[in-house]
Amino acid sequence: MRLAARSRNITQQPDMIQEITGYLRREGSRSLDELGALTDTVAADWQRCLETMTEAQACFHPPEGPPTPTPGSGEGQKWSTKEVVGHFLFGERSLNQRIAEMAALPPPAVQVLRVRAMGEKSAEDEKQSIDELRRRLDGFLDDTRALLLSLKSRGVPNGSFPHPVFGPLTVTEWIAFHRLHSIDHIRQINAVKSAPGYPAA
Repeated sequence: MRLAARSRNITQQPDMIQEITGYLRREGSRSLDELGALTDTVAADWQRCLETMTEAQACFHPPEGPPTPTPGSGEGQKWSTKEVVGHFLFGERSLNQRIAEMAALPPPAVQVLRVRAMGEKSAEDEKQSIDELRRRLDGFLDDTRALLLSLKSRGVPNGSFPHPVFGPLTVTEWIAFHRLHSIDHIRQINAVKSAPGYPAA
C-alpha cells in the first residue's frame, strides 16, 4: 500500500491526511467478512516480519545518526522492535476495547488503559520475550476476529470517535485502521533491521 510506504511525517502533510482518510473511509465501508479477511492479512504481515527474529535483534535500538524512516506520525524513530510491538499492542487493544464498549459487548480478555496520546507504549509488553510478543500479537488478532463475529451477530454500533490526525472514524473505519497501523510499524521494524549494527542473529 503506497500510503504507508512513504516516509513523510503525515501530521505535516494535509494531502497525505486526506489520502489516508479516504483509504479508511473506503476500507471501512467493506463488509465485516471483508474486514475479517483484512485481519488475516494483518496477521500474515506480522508473522513474516517477526518469524525469524532473535531476542538480540528484537532488543536492538537503531544508532544515533541520520533518522530512520518512521511512522507517519513521526513517533518512536529510535524504538527497538519490542517497543514498536508494545506500542502497537497497547493502541490496538485499547481500540478493540473501546469498540466493545460501544457495542455493549463483554470486554476483551486483556484489558488496557485507554490511549490518551499518540506514541504511547506498553512497558508490560516490552519486557516480554520476542516469542511471547508473537503470542500476544496472535492473541490480539484472535480477539479482533472474535470482535468482528460479535459485531456480525449483534450489529455494528452507530457513532464514531476521533483519531488525533484523521478526525472522527466509525467503528468499521477503526477496524480498517488496524491494517494501516500495522503497515506503518512493520515498515519501521524493517528499517531497524537494515540499520547499522543490527545483530546478525
